Amino acid sequence: MMTSAALLAQPADADHGEVAAYGGGSFGAGSHPVVGGTTGLSFSKFGMVMLDGSYTPMGQDTVRSHPAGWSVQNSRLLDLNLAVHIRIPVRDRLVPYAILGGGALWDAYDHSVAGPQGAAVVSRNNEWNFGFHTGAGVRYYVRDNWGVRPELRVIVSNRTFTRLSVGVFYTLPNDWP
Repeated sequence: MMTSAALLAQPADADHGEVAAYGGGSFGAGSHPVVGGTTGLSFSKFGMVMLDGSYTPMGQDTVRSHPAGWSVQNSRLLDLNLAVHIRIPVRDRLVPYAILGGGALWDAYDHSVAGPQGAAVVSRNNEWNFGFHTGAGVRYYVRDNWGVRPELRVIVSNRTFTRLSVGVFYTLPNDWP
């Protein structure tokens, strides 16, 4: 009948790792699906450093605005960022957090523009942009070492957009591997 409180609580110590996968949507530079994953390390009960990578097929939208007359196709955004999750433990299983970080946004796309005599000139572009990341989320521990993590993230770059996602996370033990 008696269960250890540690089995019901989130990891409170430093030096535990976390891996997660998520899916959701990106809004602001058009509406597009997003998939991604994170891995990170806790440096205290109140903070984690997270490396995040996501992929967004943006179609005809890009991170940067372009001159009139450009026709963009096949835009693909890769977001690689390093962020700190500032955790605010509320209950044993519920841990809201704030996000603060930065990263590189790589936008690869094809564009065409009218050339001489009306013929379209098509070229491939690769653009790198800096993105400032902020937002909030909540970790809900289903068990002692895994749970779900809904998150709202705002990415400020040449265009500001938001990402709403829901993921599943797994907390690695302190002695792993």
